[in-house]
Amino acid sequence: MDNLEEKIRKILEEELSSSLSDSISKPSTVGSKGHNGIFSNVDDAIAAAKAAWEDYVDQPIEIRNKVVEAIKEGFRPHIEWMAKQIKEETGMGTVDAKIAKLNNALYNTPGTEILQPDAETGDGGLIMYEYAPYGVIGAVGPSTNPAETVIANGIMMLAAGNTVFFGAHPGAKNITRWTIEKLNEFVYEATGLQNLMVSLDQPSIESVQQMMSHPDVALLAVTGGPAVVHQAMTSGKKAIGAGAGNPPAMVDATADISLAAHNIVDSASFDNDILCTAEKEVIAERSIKDELITKMQQEGAFLLKNKQDIDRLVKMTIKDNGDPDRKFVGKDATFILDQANISYTGHPTVIILEASVDHPFTMTEMLMPIVPVISCPDFDSVLKAALIAEQGYHHTASIHSRDLVQINRAAHKMNTSIFVVNGPTYSGTGVGFTGASALTIATPTGEGTTTAKSFTRRRRLNSPQGFSLR
Repeated sequence: MDNLEEKIRKILEEELSSSLSDSISKPSTVGSKGHNGIFSNVDDAIAAAKAAWEDYVDQPIEIRNKVVEAIKEGFRPHIEWMAKQIKEETGMGTVDAKIAKLNNALYNTPGTEILQPDAETGDGGLIMYEYAPYGVIGAVGPSTNPAETVIANGIMMLAAGNTVFFGAHPGAKNITRWTIEKLNEFVYEATGLQNLMVSLDQPSIESVQQMMSHPDVALLAVTGGPAVVHQAMTSGKKAIGAGAGNPPAMVDATADISLAAHNIVDSASFDNDILCTAEKEVIAERSIKDELITKMQQEGAFLLKNKQDIDRLVKMTIKDNGDPDRKFVGKDATFILDQANISYTGHPTVIILEASVDHPFTMTEMLMPIVPVISCPDFDSVLKAALIAEQGYHHTASIHSRDLVQINRAAHKMNTSIFVVNGPTYSGTGVGFTGASALTIATPTGEGTTTAKSFTRRRRLNSPQGFSLR
């Protein structure tokens, strides 16, 4: 009996995998009416999203809750398959990390519950503030978190009562399209509503530019590189922009060095360091630097000592214009070492090296598991170096310390959207259910880690004649 059940389970899994693969590799033909939210041009897609919003905005909050629940339940059986598809299409990161990020996006993103109104009463009657939708949101997602951003932003934006045009990154267009199509299927089956999220069958830079200037797009939400964020911020529309970062991890002389080493290696190796929040450089007090490096090696880091090897690695992974070479972005540490013809033992997950604060690996957001370690004589120097390395992005920073005064001082001086104390920086994104999910971290425009409330207008109602019962 057990063998028969196992055979049936295997057949069903193979059929599910086959049907999902067919849907992602053989896109359906779309026209002006679209198909599961996918259209052939920007104007038709936005027109559909606007028509959907005009209906959606009049629906009760319970319908929004059904939308969110349909998304969560619908994607539940597909998480592992999606993680594998993201890895296969983008060539970045690890499957295990993507499973964790998808779970974070699906089950750790607040919905309508975060939109409770604020009210005041008194001799002047009732004053109430509610959080109302903008309309059609124009969103842009990255290749580093393609399906995760569709899901997390979808839950937030739809819970807030908006509809969404989603501009997919060309480097992850297949999994992004599949995710949007399935989201529309799940929502339609649960509510009968269509086109709450729309996109294009062939995404492009030009289509994103057209979307940003479209008169029916009320708000822009951009998760991506500096260029596209700048374009959104100069569009003349309200924009929520998630910009660049280069997060330093500070380690002072009071820290639990074993814990610090574990957290840093664990977090920098998570999805091969492609998270914008991930530790990109370590800045440690000189007195504990050697112990920290030793402990990091014990956690799976590979220490690169030879200057010629370091120089070769710099030349190989950083292009002449100073940008990291996409060939190595999100790749395994072993792949990078193999390509550089650097011998190693075991299976290192992170490459570390001693460097200066002005070293290219320190000042470049590498998005790969290469982490320089900079030593400083005292904590004042550590903090100064961290500020230089972070470059005023105000995105993410972390500290490992037992000194509350120094922790507080660092948090104040760094002034980042996310600041993590004695933990892995991926906790700042909600991974591990450490607070709400954070897939769009809007530092340039000030919203920080976004929630459904970020995608609403705060509206005020005054009723001077009553509603005070005291």
